[in-house]
Amino acid sequence: MTTLYAGAARIRLEPPPGIAMAGYGARAGRAGGVHDDLCAQALVLSDGSHKAAICGVDLLAIGMRIADEIRATVAARSDLPADSILIGATHTHSGPLFNIFATPRPDATAGADRSLEWERALPQKIADAILGANSRLEPVALKAAGGRFTLGTNRRLRRPDGRIQLAANYTGVADAEAKGLGLYRRDGSPLSFVLNYPCHGVVLCEDNLLYSRDWMGFAIDEIEGASRRTSEGAQARRPIAIFLQGATGNIDPRYRGSFEVAAEHGAAMGRALLAGFAAAPSSDSAEIAARRVPLRLKLKDFEAALGAARDCAAQTEASLRSHRGDGFQLKRLRDHHEQSIAALRTLETLEEANRRDKRVDLARRELATSLSLITIGEIAFVGIPGEPFVEFGLALKANPYFAHTFVAGYCNDLIGYIPTREAYPYGGYEVETARIAEGAGEQIVAAALAAMRESRGIARAPETSRT
Repeated sequence: MTTLYAGAARIRLEPPPGIAMAGYGARAGRAGGVHDDLCAQALVLSDGSHKAAICGVDLLAIGMRIADEIRATVAARSDLPADSILIGATHTHSGPLFNIFATPRPDATAGADRSLEWERALPQKIADAILGANSRLEPVALKAAGGRFTLGTNRRLRRPDGRIQLAANYTGVADAEAKGLGLYRRDGSPLSFVLNYPCHGVVLCEDNLLYSRDWMGFAIDEIEGASRRTSEGAQARRPIAIFLQGATGNIDPRYRGSFEVAAEHGAAMGRALLAGFAAAPSSDSAEIAARRVPLRLKLKDFEAALGAARDCAAQTEASLRSHRGDGFQLKRLRDHHEQSIAALRTLETLEEANRRDKRVDLARRELATSLSLITIGEIAFVGIPGEPFVEFGLALKANPYFAHTFVAGYCNDLIGYIPTREAYPYGGYEVETARIAEGAGEQIVAAALAAMRESRGIARAPETSRT
């Protein structure tokens, strides 16, 4: 059996105050300071022959071009292959506004909402965290555990008329299990943890103007602090924990509103996983493998919807122009036209994003991206490049190939929401703003399951003829 090695590192991202914050369109004001540091946390694992890296970044998201830039930098300066690096954003909505899809060019300019100097330095900071972890490898044992945790609730509430409201749906599908990976030095002290659970980073609301990791950061603090306190010796080293956001496309926190709420429930997740680690068996050997799985996903066809939206806007405009007088009827007609324009602009924005996106083949209406798979013995990490619905996370966790599966969204790219096929007919915010077509999410899950099966050396079952 192969000996397992691991190293971990953390680097503060230090976005400047005074710029806009990401995540809420309705937020008024700019960042006023720091409540808790935003960081990049990295873990590198080696079995002596193969390596893999897992990096958690306390930001809303990271697009493919930036992720590829980071991975190329690390590969050029180390023995870590680019395809063995998984970079996942925690999806905090209390981080800085920046261009998540590309590093600004040297001649680019921007207004007061962004700091281009900080954005240009960001990829190197994240790369440095991974390189730092790679330079600190030491023999370790690992534990994988789960713990009951129910902060997340479904946020697609179906009204009596069948429409979907973005509101808590306590009877909807959600995930009640947090997952954790623990790496321990030979003296038994903890080196690093990876935490995984699906729930949007929105305990803190639009009125918060302080940088924060949100509830996920408090989960990190709890497990790091408690593990350090229970380690022997006054000089015990604090472990480094990484949070990987899960399949949270349709999941919000059931409790929201303040730092106190975020701290309470983040700490609860940390305690649940610590209890799981206490009962979990450990292993000091495991074979490591990593791969990137290319995906070509069909895009929605907006042609018919754009035509209908333009027709609606033309009709509401005609009604408004032909009206004489003021009063309530004028207000009604203005409201109708504003609604029509808003619907048209949403569709135009999505189609413009497709035209500008270098990942998109407009002739085929396909978007090129990839998912990541890292396996450590009986443990699998599946990195999905967007915001998958929780149903997909549960399906992947239930696979028959690995004893423990961590499903992470916002990994190495961001393609937007990834709804289930069943969700499309009902619409709702996630479906209406998704760029990918119905069935693309199921395609991603099928590709991930096939890669997991292949990594175990299991041949695909032969097709049976139908009569």
